Amino acid sequence: MLFKKVVIAGVGLIGGSLGLALCKRNIVPQVVGVDPDQDNLELAVQLGAVHQGATLAEALTGADLFIIATPIGVSLGVLEMALPYLQQGTIVTDVGSVKGRLVERAEAMLPAGIHFIGGHPMAGLEVAGVSGAREDLFEGACYLLTPTEKTEPAALIRLRGLIECLGATPMELDYREHDEAVAVISHLPHLLSAALVNTVSYDAKEQLLLTLAAGGFRDTTRIAASNPLMWRDILLTNRSMVLAAINKFRVQLDKIEQSIEQFDPDILVDALTRAQNLRSTLPENRKYRLRDK
Repeated sequence: MLFKKVVIAGVGLIGGSLGLALCKRNIVPQVVGVDPDQDNLELAVQLGAVHQGATLAEALTGADLFIIATPIGVSLGVLEMALPYLQQGTIVTDVGSVKGRLVERAEAMLPAGIHFIGGHPMAGLEVAGVSGAREDLFEGACYLLTPTEKTEPAALIRLRGLIECLGATPMELDYREHDEAVAVISHLPHLLSAALVNTVSYDAKEQLLLTLAAGGFRDTTRIAASNPLMWRDILLTNRSMVLAAINKFRVQLDKIEQSIEQFDPDILVDALTRAQNLRSTLPENRKYRLRDK
């Protein structure tokens, strides 16, 4: 058995989905949820996402894995509150999409014998709360881990093993490389999706455009439906990497704009073909999406 007691702080979509997988697959005998929203916590128990709910102090007694699944803006605060209750040998991880500040602060504040390993499952939906949680959310997904030179190898092996039990594939990255990568493939797409929707919202013919909007617009803008406050914290926390990603995108958009402005079909087709070819190589790794179709 990899872990005997897992505590999940923040039983929302990701925390709840982790709990559902751990409980329903009998991976861990005791999963305890902590959440400031008592109604959400009670629902998590009803849905089987956690075996029981408790306060942070109560929950951490005897825990050998502590998962911080709160919004990224409060993750450090939750870790600081948990610090007096963590025991020797406990592994602490998170699920946030920005790692730099959290990894550095966590390693600085945790005493020897308590192991922090940054984590980020590359999975999600445009819903919030445990009501949208899914046991199979991580099936086939890449689950990023950001160990450092201070990480204990045995702790990393145990966490990797748990991730594999979820049906996900663990992958290790330097936390700085992680933040740079997700700025391009996760954070930038959200900004572009929001900008595209806002382009329509500021148009004088907004209602006509929305009436005519078909699958392409809906697919491209799907992630704009995500929680704005959550994304505010993500984008500002990863500010420098996001700004760099925006600049990279601007270069590509300028090239396409110039090809249209100069009526240069060769450059335009080259850009579209390059995108088509690369897009066709992306694997379909979301098993639950295939089942939903």
